[in-house]
Amino acid sequence: MVFRTGKNPERKIQLHEYRVAARREKRLRKADEKKQRKLNATILRRMTRNPDKYNKNAERNRLRDIEAERQKIQSAAMKQVQQLAAIHDPSGAMFNIGPVIRKDDGSVVSAESVRRRQEREAAKAIANPTSPTQTDGLPANQELQDRKNDIGANLLGPPIGSQPVMDPDRVTQLENFKSQQNPQPPKQPASQPASQPRPPPVKPVIPNGISLPAGEEDWLTLWDLPNDEIERRVMRAKKEKAAERKALRVAQQSGKLERREARDEKRKVYRDIKLIWKVIREQQVKERTMLKSAEDEESKKIAVEINEAERKTALDLCESLGFTLANTPGAEAIKPRALGMRGREIDFDAIEAAKSPGDMVLRKVKRVDLGQVAKTANKNYIKADQERRANDNEEFIKLDVGEGQDHEALNLNHKLRRKLRRAIDNAQIQKELLVRQRAVDGLKARGIEPPKELMTSAKAKNIPGMRVLENGAVETAKQERVRARLELAEFNQASKVLRRQAKQCAIEAGLRKHAELTGRLSLGGESSNLLLPSHINASATEAKVNAVTADDGHPRAKSAGGEADESTDESDDESEASAAPGRSGNLGRSAKRQKLDS
Repeated sequence: MVFRTGKNPERKIQLHEYRVAARREKRLRKADEKKQRKLNATILRRMTRNPDKYNKNAERNRLRDIEAERQKIQSAAMKQVQQLAAIHDPSGAMFNIGPVIRKDDGSVVSAESVRRRQEREAAKAIANPTSPTQTDGLPANQELQDRKNDIGANLLGPPIGSQPVMDPDRVTQLENFKSQQNPQPPKQPASQPASQPRPPPVKPVIPNGISLPAGEEDWLTLWDLPNDEIERRVMRAKKEKAAERKALRVAQQSGKLERREARDEKRKVYRDIKLIWKVIREQQVKERTMLKSAEDEESKKIAVEINEAERKTALDLCESLGFTLANTPGAEAIKPRALGMRGREIDFDAIEAAKSPGDMVLRKVKRVDLGQVAKTANKNYIKADQERRANDNEEFIKLDVGEGQDHEALNLNHKLRRKLRRAIDNAQIQKELLVRQRAVDGLKARGIEPPKELMTSAKAKNIPGMRVLENGAVETAKQERVRARLELAEFNQASKVLRRQAKQCAIEAGLRKHAELTGRLSLGGESSNLLLPSHINASATEAKVNAVTADDGHPRAKSAGGEADESTDESDDESEASAAPGRSGNLGRSAKRQKLDS
């Protein structure tokens, strides 16, 4: 049926929708039919107790299996006879086959197959002249080159004088065109499937007096089996494979609970060892932090001592040049100024810095004897107070905020002492810098280069993380990076050793748990009474146990952990932190061994 739409777009849209709906309907119908066939096959299998699924190509598949098995028998028999012919008669005349050739690797092939392979290689070389290969001493594209020469001779035609010839430029153009074109390889015939019926080969024979090697199946006796026998053979092989698969599933499903408990035991042991590592690591991190803070404090003290020595040297040099704190104008005007005192005034004249840093001492101030004050002083004070009150127009009641601190005793706690000591030191440093600047200006006015002692820093410079080497030099940034890299490598190596030991402990615990649950381990005996499953190599397991257990019966993990500790003694605190958990895993193993011995 043909629809003529013409120039009507609505009709075209309707036809398109109709085609789409028809395709959808057909797809759904085929899906429903497939579901119904599947349901019918299921019902039929349940009614007849036939495990084979419905297949519309069952007969075809049966014939294919029979033909594939027949070809398998024939190829195996030919290989057996070729092996015998290579030993007794390479010509193959005694065995009713062609000549055979033994390769360098020991395999035997027929001379016919070698010839066919060479022919294929030669045809492939002719079809692809870009990759020439040597065959029998001649180039593989020699035939193609001869064919090109014949084509060129035909294009040139007869010699000059007899008939008009083609233009030489045109000949050159055609030759270039022919050379640029890649010749298409000949179309290979479609390969037949392995199960496709083929003409039967000539049946070989085995002469009397020649027998097959011991233990080999005689495939030649199966050469003439009928189809029903071959079908029984195929069904027997399928049943054997199905039985193997079922046995594997049963073996995998049996003992699932025991394996699961053994796995949980292995994970628990490994988790416990890791928890012990965590506790030890946290403790050692705390120790490293305390050690680092102590090193920083010591570094600060050293920096302060160096700064004080430099300041003293600079001040002595200024004094030798005639510049001191006494004769430097403006030095006395510099007073200490404490920051963050919240409006509290500090009398630094009544405070004296002690020898130890951060310590303050109050100077003894002479008290005024009020008995020696003139009596008129009290009258004058009262009179002045009355005049002040008369002139004061403020309210009588007011908040006393921020007042009365002058009468409050100064609380010299550690924070305030540090703050006051810092203010006094800063004022002293400013005075010394003023003296230095005056000395530098005087030397420059005379045209003398100031010495380096006057240009040193006035404050202490502390660089955290810097270490002092054995030779007294300060560690550079590159040396620090190299040291950190080496420490990390040692830490990783020690961690690998510990993880290997913990994993070995966990595996042994899991195996022991599985053996206890399956009855292969007698609890009253030693670990040698462990009856291992058949799929575990006994020699490999014995070697593993010997590697883990020492001669005296104690676990090898302790000695391995000791070796790890000895190997990491030279490293820094990170390596020591990583090596310590090695002893924790040994505690778990010793406890389990005592439990088993009991």
